[in-house]
Amino acid sequence: MSTQVVTAASSVSASTTASYRLESIDLLRGFLMLLMALDHARDFFSVPTGDPADPSTSWPALFATRWVTHLCAPGFIALAGISVYLQRRRGKSAEQMTRMLLTRGVWLILLEVTVVSFAWAFSPSTYLQVIWAIGVSMICLGFLQRFSRAVAGAVGISIILMHNLLDPIRAVSFGRWSLLWNMIHEGVLLRNHGGAIFVIIYPVLPWIGVILVGYAVGPFVCIAPQMVQRMAVLFGGLFLSAFSLLRLWHGYGDHRQFQHLAAPSRTVMSFLDVEKYPPSLHYLLATFGVLLLMYALFDAVAARGWLPRLRGFLEVYGRVPFFYYVLHLYLLHSVALLLSVHEHLNWHYFIQPRTPHGGDLAGWGLSLPLVYCVWLGAILALYLPCRWFGRLKARRRDWWLSYL
Repeated sequence: MSTQVVTAASSVSASTTASYRLESIDLLRGFLMLLMALDHARDFFSVPTGDPADPSTSWPALFATRWVTHLCAPGFIALAGISVYLQRRRGKSAEQMTRMLLTRGVWLILLEVTVVSFAWAFSPSTYLQVIWAIGVSMICLGFLQRFSRAVAGAVGISIILMHNLLDPIRAVSFGRWSLLWNMIHEGVLLRNHGGAIFVIIYPVLPWIGVILVGYAVGPFVCIAPQMVQRMAVLFGGLFLSAFSLLRLWHGYGDHRQFQHLAAPSRTVMSFLDVEKYPPSLHYLLATFGVLLLMYALFDAVAARGWLPRLRGFLEVYGRVPFFYYVLHLYLLHSVALLLSVHEHLNWHYFIQPRTPHGGDLAGWGLSLPLVYCVWLGAILALYLPCRWFGRLKARRRDWWLSYL
């Protein structure tokens, strides 16, 4: 979703100079883009039920619909870090990458507080979500990539492992500097007197760790396919094992403790109920474990030439993620607004400041199967625009295209 992710990941084989894109990265990224749209279709169209990840009130189908989309943000941001490594390997200097990452990071933050925030509310509001987190993470990587990958990786791993030690520190303890802590580690919802809202959903510190680790492991995607796949499965299994042990032992790394509940399904949901805002150690271990297994699968599919039509379909979205991200928000929001008018509901709900997740519009909401139908319809509606824009980026080298 970031402009760095939008940039093609390079193929670094010495014998391959025609293309710098690794197909398996595009496949994974495209798949994550589709999952992301499912979460946002649920946000705009489902019947309000509170937190869909709450094992005490949710149900398995809704919980699974929400949980699988946990994979998106860490996948996007880690791939952004890998993309930076691949561009360095292509020959870009540290100075060039610093300049590019700073300008694109600032550009993403600007788009987040304008174009993207307006897409959520169709009114003046500010939402600091994944695009903002990617932008800030890029700026930090822009400075740290000037050092060795080992340094960047050590900083990233340290942040991921230890940021939960900061959980007891509350923003109010910083007085007038409390908003800075909200941006770093503790989300917040603010309203001004005019009714507009300012929401920090993605505190940035853990995401900085994710992009740094992605950059540090960049060489991982450049080795022989069979070795990549074995290593991805191995480390994916190790991460999931570590996650399981921490959950079973109520270990450090997440304030949402695993509980044995009355129904087995609710117990499973409690086991998987991890904190995303900000992403806990448990959350990152679980999602990275699954992402690595998925990468191994997509890499095997690409290396063997399997499922060419499905691969081509996913690559369309994987090559233009930011373009797709903006379009899908405006599309889903516009359809929700028009549907509320058709149903003679209070359509003003969709053009006023509100929290982007969940809602309280009387009479509003579709069943979960219908939400899936809306999701599939949105994906198909955006296929041709994304294919057009992907072909435009492939044949032209205008500087502004790299910012979209």
